[in-house]
Amino acid sequence: MSTVADPTGFGFDPYDPELTEPAVWNRYRAAQNLGGAVRAPDRDGFWLVTSYDEVRTALRDPATFSSASGHRIPTDGSRRAIPIDFDPPLHTAYRALMAEALSPARVRALRPFLAEVVTRLVDDFAAAGGGDFVSAVALPLPLQVLTELVGFSGETVAQFRTLTEELWSRYVDVDPAESHRRLWELMRAELADHRARPRDDFLGSLLHAEIEGRPIREDEQVGILATFAVAGHETTMNAAATLAWLLVEHPEAQAALRADPTRARAFVEEMLRHRSPAQNFARRTTCPARVGGTAVAEGDAVLLSLAAANRDPERFPDPDRFDPDRDARGHLAFGWGIHQCIGAPLARTELVLLLEELAARPPLCAAGPPVWSSLQGGNHLGLTHLPLLFEEET
Repeated sequence: MSTVADPTGFGFDPYDPELTEPAVWNRYRAAQNLGGAVRAPDRDGFWLVTSYDEVRTALRDPATFSSASGHRIPTDGSRRAIPIDFDPPLHTAYRALMAEALSPARVRALRPFLAEVVTRLVDDFAAAGGGDFVSAVALPLPLQVLTELVGFSGETVAQFRTLTEELWSRYVDVDPAESHRRLWELMRAELADHRARPRDDFLGSLLHAEIEGRPIREDEQVGILATFAVAGHETTMNAAATLAWLLVEHPEAQAALRADPTRARAFVEEMLRHRSPAQNFARRTTCPARVGGTAVAEGDAVLLSLAAANRDPERFPDPDRFDPDRDARGHLAFGWGIHQCIGAPLARTELVLLLEELAARPPLCAAGPPVWSSLQGGNHLGLTHLPLLFEEET
């Protein structure tokens, strides 16, 4: 196992607060200019992979690139999320259980509810004369969906953002169990409430679920719910705010969308490619491998950059340009292979409905400067503050 970082390597600390907009994209490009995989000495050392072909190949080979040590750097196995930080067959069993809440049929059935939530949030935003789009629309959209999708109470989802931000702020420097404690306690409280007052929802069904022919343990139930709580709002919140920001940044694209709202899906896919909300996922090699023409030892940590891969000029010409007319199919924003985001169909539906609703309103414009996060948890990039308003109609 390789344990000594190369001091001459390419510096890339995923938790560096300087890795924000636009510096993070410049760093990815610098790594790509050095090759498909570069050695980073940060956080115990790892390989940063930025080539589209190399990232996709690794994502499709979980036998070589294992998730069992965790999907964040450092890959020490201390922070394991269900199902992403597990390999088959347990990963397969967890994913099948969670898919019950996110099946295509379930998403179709939810569509009227999703449309109603989107319209109400945008109505309120417009009635208030605009404001911070993140707190007014982008965040409450996925939180309200989680009440219907999983069965969380409104009081519980109201705490998700604060607990998630606390988790990211403590992620590296605090004992892993301590950084998750409050979130786990909240999930246990939801389970206890559903035991006391049974309901016909996913959370209720989880109480009686089986994994690999045995009853599911409470710690597994807590882990599944914690994944819904964090992943179920973080990525969609960032994507929704980024969509609104892109409308303002590219008025010609906003005008084209308003003229033809059927372009909303293409707009969403190009946003996902161009500004991937979930950017980097770690793996650990189970045997010697070659990545980007470089020999990688068994046991090495590898950070697969979906965001950099989506801006690989070998795959997407002129990749730094936002172009809703581009064929963005094949982008890796939701991953690839067995770990492809299970919530992708739901997220896409929410985002398309939001764009269609915004396209039906007066033009959206800036009401102040945006504020971007750094890579939260070494992965998530999004807006923390986005002042916008609808232009007054004349």
